[in-house]
Amino acid sequence: MRLIRELRSCHQIIIHLLSFLFLMSFISYSQKREINFPATDLSEAALIPKPLEVTPTNSGFPLDKHTIIRVGDTTEGFKEVADFLAKKIQSKTGLNIPISQENKASSVINIRRERLKSENKEAYEIRITQDTIDLIAHTPKGAFWGVQTLRQLIPYSANDTLAHHKIWVAPTGTIKDAPQFSYRATMLDVSRHFFEADYIKEYISLLAYYKINVLHLHLTDDQGWRIEIKSWPKLTEVGGSTEVGGGPGGFYTQKQYKEIVAHAKSHHITIVPEVDMPGHTNAAIVSYPFLNGTDQTPELYTGKEVGFSTFDTRKDTVYAFIDDVVREITMLSPGPYFHVGGDESHVTKKEDYIYFTQVSQ
Repeated sequence: MRLIRELRSCHQIIIHLLSFLFLMSFISYSQKREINFPATDLSEAALIPKPLEVTPTNSGFPLDKHTIIRVGDTTEGFKEVADFLAKKIQSKTGLNIPISQENKASSVINIRRERLKSENKEAYEIRITQDTIDLIAHTPKGAFWGVQTLRQLIPYSANDTLAHHKIWVAPTGTIKDAPQFSYRATMLDVSRHFFEADYIKEYISLLAYYKINVLHLHLTDDQGWRIEIKSWPKLTEVGGSTEVGGGPGGFYTQKQYKEIVAHAKSHHITIVPEVDMPGHTNAAIVSYPFLNGTDQTPELYTGKEVGFSTFDTRKDTVYAFIDDVVREITMLSPGPYFHVGGDESHVTKKEDYIYFTQVSQ
């Protein structure tokens, strides 16, 4: 009986000891600066594109409801970057991270302008410790690309901890990065297959995530004319009415195109509009037959082969048309580039093609 009583006593001691350890563990996790997460290796993070330099320190930064984002008062343009990050964190984790100047927060994301060794205006550095993330850059554009890296470091699922609230753990260390190419582009052909404006905006958001900074929009071709030109309304009424394989086609009103350009600008992406000519112009010629100089109206085209259409490059009214188109589109496109396709103009005579390129300059 004495042995049984001693065993029960030991059992109670063990229970009390475990309860005490659990309480201490809970207190430790509730005070964020004392959290000891399992080691996380920054060098193994799936970052696209790969940064120039990554130095891990094998610990974790806890992102949770106690985190704040802090921005300096004089950092013009950086506030918008902070707002963008807060929205993306909310979308990914459900956390509503405030932008605040509070000094007592247990974990902080600092976004600020600071001179870096790199002279690249898009350069940034990220320094992550157990309670602070410092994102520094020369310019808001550099800070914006740094935010895309931070977004990729935040896991989709919260860590399984003893804390009473969810915590997303980012690996600690230092990242130094700058793009090796100033022009990082992709092209989307909306002329052969039309994509709605909202789709283009989603596409732009995805491009920014991977630090693409130029979107080349192929707006016109044989199969469709996709942008409203107010001085030539049949371009969209007729030329925008189909696409490859048939179907309803579609086009962007100038208002929609402005919204696309504005969305791109907010993501530090430049839109390059393309109007293909003198070939790849069947959609325009069906809309205004005088453009090809044959006095014949072709049919709308839904196939894939190209090279069969051309403007009449010796006709003054063709250049009046081109002037109107270029003027209206460039007024909507603040970027420095306007692309005239110029390819596969197989039925344009060589001397006429040379004349076109000279006059178009």
